[in-house]
Amino acid sequence: MKEKAILFPCDREFLTLAEYIEFDRYEISGFCVLEDSNVIENEVENIPVFDIADIDYGLFDDIILIDKAYHSHAFIEDSIRHGKKVIDVAEIQKIGNDKFNDISEEQTINVPVVFVAGITHYTEKFHVQLVLRKHLLDYGYKVSQIGSKQYSELFGFHSFPSFMIEPMDNTERILLFRKYVKYIEQEEQPDIVVIGIPGGIMAVNKKHHFDFGLTAYMVSQAVEPDYTIMSMLYGKNYTKDQLEEINQTCRYKFNFEINSFHLSNALLDPASLKHENLTFIKMGNKKYFNKVERLYDFLNPEDMDKAFEGMITELTSYNVNQIF
Repeated sequence: MKEKAILFPCDREFLTLAEYIEFDRYEISGFCVLEDSNVIENEVENIPVFDIADIDYGLFDDIILIDKAYHSHAFIEDSIRHGKKVIDVAEIQKIGNDKFNDISEEQTINVPVVFVAGITHYTEKFHVQLVLRKHLLDYGYKVSQIGSKQYSELFGFHSFPSFMIEPMDNTERILLFRKYVKYIEQEEQPDIVVIGIPGGIMAVNKKHHFDFGLTAYMVSQAVEPDYTIMSMLYGKNYTKDQLEEINQTCRYKFNFEINSFHLSNALLDPASLKHENLTFIKMGNKKYFNKVERLYDFLNPEDMDKAFEGMITELTSYNVNQIF
């Protein structure tokens, strides 16, 4: 019999992704949000949403912690006193570095690789990864996937490896990531590999630099993509020239081309650029005036179908170890 577990801490963004959860090791009995979080949903996918101030400790056996920054939160301490077990989602199904010992640094990936990157944080990048995964699975493809979130295991695939942010020589980190992807390919024998890249690809300004795109650079040096989706901040008037300018930045900085762009619902508040934390305004309705080639809303079913068809056509045309 599966143990009952709640997920904590959940926010509005996480709850929009709940329908894609594929985590069957536990019976998910609730989503727990922080007190006064302004999340008004009573339930998501027939699973109740609780405020920590109103939680009934008899409803669950375990807490699945989806953000380790909250490990010392009072709610976690109270739950432990109530005999509950805390499970750090980042440690679930973690692949140890010792698994890569037999993999050579020169080995290449023999199936198509798709990158999902973002201009900045908060551009619906992870949601795009989930929608793309669902489409690939629905069409019968076997997918291996590395997600940009630390809780990706909840959705049936691997999280971005922790060694990418641990103290380590960057050359070693790049080679280790290459081995990580190759190990997954060997173990799972997929038709395609999807890699979500955390963070942004460039600095917004000196205060908000998003590691200057270093993570994206290391991933691009470790693995060569066959197709790249770039998630953009919201804008009504993107032009072909603007998108090509971003494409050229990626071509010369990361050595890959952008094949399609996703129009997110996040608009950066310029007034926050001088502040310690950036503010992103979430747009309720995405309207864009210019139907620009390669620019899609991947969360719109009609756009997703068009982008997906184009992606499969393009990958098939390469005819390099593809089995599409």
